[in-house]
Amino acid sequence: MNVRLLAVALLVLTGCSKDPALLDGGEDTNWGDQPALPIVNGEVTFTLNAADDHVSVMGTTTPRMPNFPELTKKPGVVRGYVADLSGTPLEGASIGIRSTAVGGAYSGASDETDAKGYYEIAIPWGATEFYAAGYTIDYGEGRAVMSLAASDGKLGSFPSTDGLVKNFVLLSYGVFNKDLLSQKPWDQTNYAGGCLYITYNVSDPLSSFNPPTYIPENAEIEVTLTPDGPGLYGENKRFVIRKKASLSNYGFTIMNVPVGRYTLSAKVKDGPALHMEAVGRYASLHPYFGLRPTEATGSAKLLFTPDSQAGALQTLPGRGNWGLLQIKVKRPE
Repeated sequence: MNVRLLAVALLVLTGCSKDPALLDGGEDTNWGDQPALPIVNGEVTFTLNAADDHVSVMGTTTPRMPNFPELTKKPGVVRGYVADLSGTPLEGASIGIRSTAVGGAYSGASDETDAKGYYEIAIPWGATEFYAAGYTIDYGEGRAVMSLAASDGKLGSFPSTDGLVKNFVLLSYGVFNKDLLSQKPWDQTNYAGGCLYITYNVSDPLSSFNPPTYIPENAEIEVTLTPDGPGLYGENKRFVIRKKASLSNYGFTIMNVPVGRYTLSAKVKDGPALHMEAVGRYASLHPYFGLRPTEATGSAKLLFTPDSQAGALQTLPGRGNWGLLQIKVKRPE
């Protein structure tokens, strides 16, 4: 074999022996050891006073993040990884950025993650921000698009020339942005978990119109969410919410429930089961999500309802994509 043929053979062998765990730039994509998943089980009870109108059942915390492979910044490029909470790379997640220059014209670019959970986007010139970060999961008998959380909790704008490394995580519950949460703790889109709104009529002792289906003033409405098996990351926690009925408000929001399947039950504390009915915008929006059946007394199955099914590339980053399913409760006739 002459020298030229030997050199060609060595180049071919070198190309064939490329480490599949390396990116084209030679960086290691080995995810390594991951921390154990948070344990979410047991039962917790919340008692809301007459003036209380919302509760986050998982509080204001966010689960610990997985360990990501290290990446260095590339000028003019935004790149990173997308993973679930266990540190498993997610293929097919959509990440979108847009840049604006003087005059307000936008230029956008996007990418989908590969089998390593990796994405890389050349940044259009200007001041840049993320406009989309979504991932579609199998949920019940359907498919639901979920928003992705920035692993460092930051989603501000950045200059296009510097480049950026930004990793994203699929959460089943948790706070996306604590600054926004401090301004609007009642806004369900500040949380990754599912949500629902319980509404009702209250008897008014000063009114002559008090149907027997109305909830007596000062009675306690008791709503229970019981998991029908493990959630997205094995969550298996039961939530009991008790709310004192009052003429000062006619409903309350239950937010940040770990994504999964539930049985929803409602009753007057120490009293009869209540009739439940899905009402409002999301009542019949999807054939597979929401309350099933849409009317029931005592208990029914519940799957949270996506706010938008437009696709992962139309899903805002770090902002909950679960619609506020409205359920009206009343005493049986």
